[in-house]
Amino acid sequence: MNISTSLNGFGTDFERAIPACKAAGFEALDFNYWDHQKDVMAKTAEEEEAWAHRIRDLADRNGLPFTQMHGPVHGGLFHDMVLGLTPETFLQLAERSIRTASILGIPWVVFHGSGISGTESYREVTEYNVQFFRRLFPVMERTGVGIALENFYDRAPRPHAARRKYCAALDELVELVDALDHPLVGACLDTGHAHEQGIHPSEYVQLGKRLKATHINDNDGLSDQHLLPFQGSIDWTAAMKALRKMEYEGDLTYETHRPIVVLPQALREEGLRYAAAVGKYLIGLREEQTEA
Repeated sequence: MNISTSLNGFGTDFERAIPACKAAGFEALDFNYWDHQKDVMAKTAEEEEAWAHRIRDLADRNGLPFTQMHGPVHGGLFHDMVLGLTPETFLQLAERSIRTASILGIPWVVFHGSGISGTESYREVTEYNVQFFRRLFPVMERTGVGIALENFYDRAPRPHAARRKYCAALDELVELVDALDHPLVGACLDTGHAHEQGIHPSEYVQLGKRLKATHINDNDGLSDQHLLPFQGSIDWTAAMKALRKMEYEGDLTYETHRPIVVLPQALREEGLRYAAAVGKYLIGLREEQTEA
């Protein structure tokens, strides 16, 4: 297990960000396609391919591989998308992201399942998601790049008022992954989303061998703060025990940009070193856990 970090929060300055992450002690990287989504939509496929090759070359020169991608985001509902997207244009963008992931050497691209218009039954929503993500199978099979579907949350902050958002419950995510029934389909565990949903880390084991990617972050259980571990209220001993019990061997990948981006530029590299040290501590904590 390696400690990895998303490059969200660094903007487009890969020339600075990648060497800084390497110097801080990170062993892998997550490419956040969503951060660049608006710019990518203005590129031709050829321009995007050349852009991806330049980033891959920079990562290779620094000896820091990309092992995960946060794919494009369509918004809260399939029929209410961001940036003027439609289900068809989002599908095309998702296919492009998978081809870009292939150039970057990334095995898993993370996507969000969601509701349709907000009025459909659970069964209708599940079937829609199954049919939508199945349309990615051809490009997945051509490239060998898989998709990891992420858990979300549906409890509004302060106070917790119930809302229904698809795949906020881990059993819903399990059902979706199993219904897709493809070796290139897995799950991504977002620890922050789970915490906001009131899911204890001991429950992560529901994902089992489906777990292929992680978004490691902390919060106070009330809002999506994207803090470093131990800055919120997640039980990290229980979290690492669950990952060990599932025999998860992928990277421990941070989605923890907020504690870094608030730092003055002169402190950013020190902040990254601290973040990497926390991640390595967690990996050591995982190795110390015994099977229940």
